[in-house]
Amino acid sequence: MINTKWIRRFSLVLSVALATSIFMGCTQQTNLRYALCISHLSNNFTNTLARAIRDRADELGIDLVVLDAQQSVARQANQIETLVNDGIAGIIIEPAATKGLDDALDLCEQQGIPVVLVTQRIANEATIDCFVGPDSREGGRLQMAYCLEQLNNQGEIVILHGPVGASAQQLRYLGYHDVLLGKPDVQIVAELNADWSESKAQEIVANWLAAGKRFDAVVAQNDEMALGALAALEAIDLADQVVIVGVDASPEAISAVYAGKMSATISQQTDLQGTQALDACIALANHQTIQKEIFIDQLIVSEDSIH
Repeated sequence: MINTKWIRRFSLVLSVALATSIFMGCTQQTNLRYALCISHLSNNFTNTLARAIRDRADELGIDLVVLDAQQSVARQANQIETLVNDGIAGIIIEPAATKGLDDALDLCEQQGIPVVLVTQRIANEATIDCFVGPDSREGGRLQMAYCLEQLNNQGEIVILHGPVGASAQQLRYLGYHDVLLGKPDVQIVAELNADWSESKAQEIVANWLAAGKRFDAVVAQNDEMALGALAALEAIDLADQVVIVGVDASPEAISAVYAGKMSATISQQTDLQGTQALDACIALANHQTIQKEIFIDQLIVSEDSIH
């Protein structure tokens, strides 16, 4: 059986600590309505994040609405504007892109509605009250450093990116290059956007392999893409020759790590991000002063750590 209790224990300790600090000395208004505007609900990460926020809302007796932008920043902006006009108390946003929300966020500021970003960031955060989530650039460093350790700092790697314009895609990539700087024996031989999609990643990697491209490692910006790469490599019996590292610590990825099929995944402590984002939003709606940035630690989940 996979032992993931250590992740849950760590998350619980941090969650209790933040909740205590946020709500100490404050009488909550529990009759207010809050919203989560999420970029999409098409993979494990975003569904886990949404579920964590819903569960926290249920625990606190809070009315929560969840709106899916279906990876459209224009749709997300419209959703935010509608919420403002409906008199929402506070909004949590997992942004669909780094740009395109400025007008909607200006409207939130004008109406005094607190806004909390969760997981991903945007280019202009002047009107944002709080960010809750990982340091994605540091997560990229952590992921690439682990990969290079497995390769003994030499070899050829391929990268599977998330959607163009997503802050996690951009920042993780910067983190990769922070680590690759001064590593002349490591080369990126191919990279493409697979848009967080397992099927797209499988197709991309299969095409690379069919064209005769060979590589020593796959660095995927989420677990679905890592699993797609794994499937493509397994189809031609090369999976055991390639280091595969993902992000999110999804149950499927943890199972693959446990079985020795993936080398590692990076946990972003998704449940903890969700609970703390809602706690922060409620605190702001109750006119409390909280930290502008609440960073969530990222953890390497490898075969060694889960046995």
